Amino acid sequence: MNHLVSSKFLKLENSRLSLLEKLDKVSPSKLEMPPVPGKWSVSQIFYHLNRAERLSVLYVSKKQLDINNLKRTGLKEQLKMIGLKIRFQLPFGLKAPVNVLGDVPLEVNYPQVIAEWKVTRDKLKKLLDSLPDEILYKNVFKQPAIGRINIFQMLDFMQAHFDRHQKQVERIVRKNPS
Repeated sequence: MNHLVSSKFLKLENSRLSLLEKLDKVSPSKLEMPPVPGKWSVSQIFYHLNRAERLSVLYVSKKQLDINNLKRTGLKEQLKMIGLKIRFQLPFGLKAPVNVLGDVPLEVNYPQVIAEWKVTRDKLKKLLDSLPDEILYKNVFKQPAIGRINIFQMLDFMQAHFDRHQKQVERIVRKNPS
């Protein structure tokens, strides 16, 4: 795996593991309960994060098969990523795309979603390990809000997306401690 890709992936994975470690002391039933009606529980947030990552792995896996038709990313994509990261820092909610948001179940089993997320992360690592260097700067990933970006930018998006939801999880747990 490319050194920079590896570094970004490890940061993302360490963020996930650190959050899960913090939640070890909270009962799964609390993590499966929405903080208020109509809002996601911690389990539902993890379901959403896992689904977004799983769909990303599938998309990149498909796109890498057609490397000759992919363009190299540039300044335009960098600027779009900066804008997206700023949007993730804003204090108000953002609407997730329907294909990622649309079917979050009302009840999500916490241990099961954690196990599924681990499988997805393993698949992401395997995919990143398999990518040739010549594809890393090509627009191999489609982020719904900003369009096609490269692998480095995809990992930056995943980290920003995770960080935003981590704050949400921490607020939920603070309001409903174990």
